[in-house]
Amino acid sequence: MDRAVLIRYHEIALKGENRRAFEERLAINIRKILTRATGIQVKTQREHGRILVETDWNETSREALSRVFGITNFSPMRRVPSIMTELRSAVIEETQAYIQKYGTPASFRIFTRRTEKILGESSMQIDREMGAIVCEKFPELKVDLENPVLTIGLEIRKDTSFVWTNKMLGPQGLPVGSNGNVLALLSGGIDSPVAAIEALKRGARVSYVHFYGTPFVGQEALEKVEDLVRLINRYQPDPQPLYVVPFGKIQEQVALATDKRVRTIIYRRLMIRIAEALAPKLRAQALITGESIGQVASQTIENMATINSAATIPVLRPLVTHDKDEIIAKAKRLGTFTTSIRPAADCCTLFADRHPAIRAQLERIHEEEARLPMNELIERAISGIEIKRV
Repeated sequence: MDRAVLIRYHEIALKGENRRAFEERLAINIRKILTRATGIQVKTQREHGRILVETDWNETSREALSRVFGITNFSPMRRVPSIMTELRSAVIEETQAYIQKYGTPASFRIFTRRTEKILGESSMQIDREMGAIVCEKFPELKVDLENPVLTIGLEIRKDTSFVWTNKMLGPQGLPVGSNGNVLALLSGGIDSPVAAIEALKRGARVSYVHFYGTPFVGQEALEKVEDLVRLINRYQPDPQPLYVVPFGKIQEQVALATDKRVRTIIYRRLMIRIAEALAPKLRAQALITGESIGQVASQTIENMATINSAATIPVLRPLVTHDKDEIIAKAKRLGTFTTSIRPAADCCTLFADRHPAIRAQLERIHEEEARLPMNELIERAISGIEIKRV
């Protein structure tokens, strides 16, 4: 049988004159992510607001497609000549195959979509005719047009049509690479990996920078972040490297010279400056963080505004209005949660005060930073960066 996978998209279809570029980017991403997952070269073709993927259907291909942003849903399907007798036979055979695999559903419906009016019948007439054939062959099945267990889909084309019985949800969003480059500040926690994937979902290509608390934290902290990068990179067609900044000694120097209540703010401002200095080398136009309003002391609106003032490029916070439960739920769904909760020290907790300022004034921060050789610290951090291709 001639089989393939039918890819559907929604947001891309609204792009007007730019739609073709988004479709091409989505097709490229599908090929790259599927080929990487299956080890087999994959072909695609665009057809009438759909993308056809030439690939074997199995759990590996299903799981890979569920990570391609831009896909609304997808269906393994069967190609059939656009002849009524062939379509009738295919509908019966595909229904039988569904029943053998999943058991007899309580209800079904036929859903026909036509791009070519070649059969002399309307979509509704085809629905009724095919439904009658299914009811005759499988009398135990009941028709339910509103909430069927099984939908048998027909997509009618000029020469070749498609029949499918499963529609699986994609991750939606926009294709990675359609919306510029960003640099994610990646910790070993729950939030920042989710924020990075949220940026991927909006079409950005994401690179990563991690502020490693060496020599005050162990190798396990870095290994954990590398594992998180591997998980995030599954969602983009071209895996991006991790830039590791040796930050522990810099934090120590900050701690020795500044007020403990505002150290965390100064750390964050230093991270922003260092990441911003790295960004042009990666052609990144913005930074990504996992901050959420009010989640910890450094994430009050006042403190985030103070941190932002250290930047000259946008600092984007995809999770800014999410609460912790929402972020945890996303981390579990995206597959990063188990790794994020692995025990490992984090540079954010080094030399931190138990009662930090929640409304640090910028004037005070400037006074504290004046005690530090800021340019020297940034240059030292940049010169010590190690690139990890994971």
